[in-house]
Amino acid sequence: MSPSLHPEKSVFGKPWLRRLVWAIAALLALWLLGWLGVPPLLKSQLQARLGEQLGRAVTVGTVDFKPWSLELTVTDLTVARAAVAGPAAAGLESSPQFALKRFYMDVELQSLLRLAPVVDGLVLESALLNLTHTGDGHYDVDDVLTRFTAKPEQKDSTPLHFALYNLVLMDAAVTFTDAPHKRVHRLSQVNLSVPFLSNLDSKRDVLVSPKLSFNLNGSAFDTSANATPFAQTRKTDAQLRFKGLDLAPYLSYLPADLPVQLQSAVLEADLQLAFKQEEKASVALTGQVAASGVRLSTAPKGGDSGQVSAAELLRFDRLTIDLGDVQPLQQKVDLARIELTAPRLTVQRDRAGMLNLLALNHRVDAKDAPKNKAVSADDTRSEVKKDAEPSDAAASNAWRLSVQDVVVFRGEVDWLDQVPARAVHMRLSDLALQAHALTWPFAQPLTLQGSAQLAAARVNFQGQATDQAADVTISLSRLPLRVVAPYLADVLTPRLEGTLAAELGVQWAGAQTGKPSQTLLNLVRLDLDKLALVGNQKTALASAARVKLQDATLDLGRQSIVLGKLQVTQPEVNISRAADGHWMFHDWLKVPPARNPSRDQARQTTPPWMLTLKEFQVADGALGFADAAVSPTVALEVSKLALQVKDFASDGKKPFSVSLAGRARHGHTEPGRLTWRGSTVLTPLALKGDLSATRLPLQALAPYLSDVLNVSLRRADTSFKGRVSLTLDAAGTTLGVAGDAALDNLQVQTLAQAEPLQPAEELLNWKSLNLNGLNVALAPGAAPRVDVASTVLSDFYARVILSEAGRLNLQDLTKPAAPTETAATGVAAASAPALIHFGPVSLVGGHVNFTDRFIKPNYSADLTELVGKLSAFSSEPVNGAVELADLALRGRAQGTATLEVLGKVNPLVQPVALDITGKVRDLELAPLSTYSARYAGYGIERGKLSVDVAYKVLPDGQLTANNKLVLNQLKFGDKVPDATSSLPVKLAVALLADRHGVIDIDLPVSGSLNDPQFRLMPIVFRIIGNLIAKAITAPFSLLASAFGGGGEELSVVSFDAGSAVLSDAAKAGLAKVAKALQDRPALKMTVIGTASLEVERDAYKRVQLQALVQAEKRRAASGTAAADKNPLPVTPHEYPVLLRAVYKRADFPKPRNLIGMTKDIPVPDMEALLLANMDASESAMQALAVQRGVAVRDHLASLQLPMARLFLGAAKALAPEAKWQPRAELNLATQ
Repeated sequence: MSPSLHPEKSVFGKPWLRRLVWAIAALLALWLLGWLGVPPLLKSQLQARLGEQLGRAVTVGTVDFKPWSLELTVTDLTVARAAVAGPAAAGLESSPQFALKRFYMDVELQSLLRLAPVVDGLVLESALLNLTHTGDGHYDVDDVLTRFTAKPEQKDSTPLHFALYNLVLMDAAVTFTDAPHKRVHRLSQVNLSVPFLSNLDSKRDVLVSPKLSFNLNGSAFDTSANATPFAQTRKTDAQLRFKGLDLAPYLSYLPADLPVQLQSAVLEADLQLAFKQEEKASVALTGQVAASGVRLSTAPKGGDSGQVSAAELLRFDRLTIDLGDVQPLQQKVDLARIELTAPRLTVQRDRAGMLNLLALNHRVDAKDAPKNKAVSADDTRSEVKKDAEPSDAAASNAWRLSVQDVVVFRGEVDWLDQVPARAVHMRLSDLALQAHALTWPFAQPLTLQGSAQLAAARVNFQGQATDQAADVTISLSRLPLRVVAPYLADVLTPRLEGTLAAELGVQWAGAQTGKPSQTLLNLVRLDLDKLALVGNQKTALASAARVKLQDATLDLGRQSIVLGKLQVTQPEVNISRAADGHWMFHDWLKVPPARNPSRDQARQTTPPWMLTLKEFQVADGALGFADAAVSPTVALEVSKLALQVKDFASDGKKPFSVSLAGRARHGHTEPGRLTWRGSTVLTPLALKGDLSATRLPLQALAPYLSDVLNVSLRRADTSFKGRVSLTLDAAGTTLGVAGDAALDNLQVQTLAQAEPLQPAEELLNWKSLNLNGLNVALAPGAAPRVDVASTVLSDFYARVILSEAGRLNLQDLTKPAAPTETAATGVAAASAPALIHFGPVSLVGGHVNFTDRFIKPNYSADLTELVGKLSAFSSEPVNGAVELADLALRGRAQGTATLEVLGKVNPLVQPVALDITGKVRDLELAPLSTYSARYAGYGIERGKLSVDVAYKVLPDGQLTANNKLVLNQLKFGDKVPDATSSLPVKLAVALLADRHGVIDIDLPVSGSLNDPQFRLMPIVFRIIGNLIAKAITAPFSLLASAFGGGGEELSVVSFDAGSAVLSDAAKAGLAKVAKALQDRPALKMTVIGTASLEVERDAYKRVQLQALVQAEKRRAASGTAAADKNPLPVTPHEYPVLLRAVYKRADFPKPRNLIGMTKDIPVPDMEALLLANMDASESAMQALAVQRGVAVRDHLASLQLPMARLFLGAAKALAPEAKWQPRAELNLATQ
């Protein structure tokens, strides 16, 4: 056979060809075997081996293997769940633990050459993992994890080299079921692509760029990276992006005992990570992270009434952080920008005064307390030792933070305060903050600025700060004060209204070596507009149009306050006190809290604060004052008030100037003016300056002197212009006053009385009293001194009354002081008498209305048109002698007579030194007819009075006074029927007037003014009054001796008891009376006999018994009872015989003997029986009185007095009176 006929044999006959064919056949057989045998084998092994490793049932859907391309595909791989009992297993049995829809792997043949797996493609499609948290920290895969962890760890070996291309994870998902929290978390749409990954030596520096994206509970994540993970540097650049990561599903995993709980938050990020492994590994983060919808709240806590719900603490719309360069391994954080949008912070203080922010720290401390207790003493000492040792490494490894910009938009801060009685809710809104160059540690100052809205006010601030110092400026505009009203409501009842505007700076310097920290508050300005305290009636209790403070400094370290200029414009306040002594501001203030003794003690040991006020001004102020606690109510209005204080310091060592001006008004009078300019020192208190006061209404303050004044001060306009100085120190009081003083429009009235009804009367007033050149000096250890250059009193009026007690009403202008005070005053006066010097005194237009109520009837004198002068006088002796001033006073009395007083006087010495004469000429008495008709009972038809007086008081107090009264042609009219009283003036005139109708009376008086019982004028008027009174009470004294003593006994004729026989003494007195009546034919006399049964009963019976004895003697002598009526004397020897005869004649039962005869008894027994049976009745007494009157009348008639001038008055049988004596009364009257 030729080769051409058998070509195959020629081909296959070649060895190399046969080997090739056999190789191909073997390969095909191997591929066929692999293609047919590997899938079922791999499937069974996967299900068996993997199930054995996992302890779970493993099922595989299909396995496809292409040996020619080394491609393996596995589908529908599932891992069953373990058997789970309990509520956590409900609904989970039907779902696998793990499921993989498709697994694809493409292995390269070069794996055989490189002796390492080289995978050209690895795809996992639709992988699903189901995890379940069953509770108590257990999961449904615990059994699987236990199997793997139970295997012994393999010793470190050379890592497997590999090369992986095109790794893809598609549409993977993880479902996590948290049964205890009843939550399901889903990680879906997981896609991972790694183009290349290899640790082969030749491929270590190949760049790997994996990409990963997934969706976690609806939030999309996207990451990418560029890395050389197996290179020497392991350089990696990664990027992470995600949006809308809602943390709500994960909040339940946070610890329940956290003091702050996250309620909601949504996160997003766009981060770039750069990693490099060199000598020191470095990790750098850049990009942006953000959180939105964040809400933080305090943890719920137990309260007195149960569980207290959580309260919102912080929330914000968005927080964005731009990372500049963050290197955590180098402890370096550089942030480009932090932006916070619409944050809202809630700061709350509970009723116990605890801030919620501080309470968070307390709760953390309480949580960690047991752990701290578990630390041993050795550990504590070691920690302290470590802390005490300086560490350079720690200092070098400290974290460094820098933030280029911090921005806050639309921020809010809510302040909730439950400490006040009415809860406070304030909101700081529209908060904007910008901070620049924040570093830690501080390399440069942090600059910040911002603004906010507080109610209607705008707040702006800016400044710089470090950890060692801070300087911030804050401005505030038109803040309504009602915002802080609840804080004042606990102590202040009225509401505070107004607006506040301020600009201030705060400077702080931290503590340094040897220097404490310092805090300085600089207030550039503070304005309070329309400031007012408003009561319940919506009326302003106190207000000020504006309060302005400038350039104030508060230094906490030095405890000093410096106020530059404080201005108060148009302040108005009404100060009042109720009748019960309750001031109006007591109603403003509520009950203060109880004082803390320990706090008060701490304050006492703390050095006092120093206050410096450079200038204080009050402009156009108004003050209303009403005090109803005194009667009448004090009412005073002060307007146009202006005050200026400069250079005031609270230590009181330096003088400060004070200027004061204002107007004071009381009632409807013209307001007075007050001006003061001077300086004041507090320690010791001293002031001096110029005082100008014009018409100040002193009467407004008179009710405060009600305990001193005994009169009603209706008006007193006080003026002064001059210089005043006052010092109060340990030595005493030093006072100096120099200037001109005046008291104008004085009106003083007496006090009205209700019982008996007595209206107020005008007492004292004048138009002006000027004290020119007034100089008052008071110093410790020296006598007070008062100098007055000149005095002028104009248009004055005085109502002078001498009371029934003999005291002038002007002496009682003030109430008497208490005895102790009087004694003390007396001692002080005795130890240091005042030295008083008065220059010339002028009186112009005076009017004095004088009434003497001491004498009866009363006397009044009206002195007008008084003009006078008094030269200089002093209380200080000159050359040891009292210097008298020249006195000249002229005027008119009762409008008809001239008045003149001349002489010398010094009213300042005690006793008063004087030598004066006074004259009143031709005082017409007819105008006094009304007065005399009322008090004397008779009107005056005519008459004139002239008076000459002369008084001289020697230095020893001895007074010599001469008073001469001349009444000319005094004639009284008819008696007035309705007169208050009726005096025997006509009888007095008849007794005193001479034959020419002139009554001339000289009244010399002498005595000592040192005698407190001696008073001149009462003595003079008492003498005159006695002259008139004696006309009716003792007219016989006037008859016996003109104006002298004696003669009063002539008005009574005395008798023996029971008798009507005149004695010799009675007859001698009647002779004198008869002589006086003969010289005054205008007089007539009436005789009135008197007797008393009670006084004269026994005496009358004895007189009757004597008459019977005498009658028995006459009968025995003549034989007839009526032979002789003249009484005959009875001797003692005759008396028993005559008495027995009278006894026998008497007709009344007598003692008898046994035979019935009248028994003889002794003389005393006979007298007793006779007296007992005698009659002594009222009619007998009446007859006795008549007998006595007749006896007197008949005896006067026997002395040549005509019976036409003698009258017998009605006899009187009187009731018994003390010291009454049997008598007959003589009464004189005009015919």
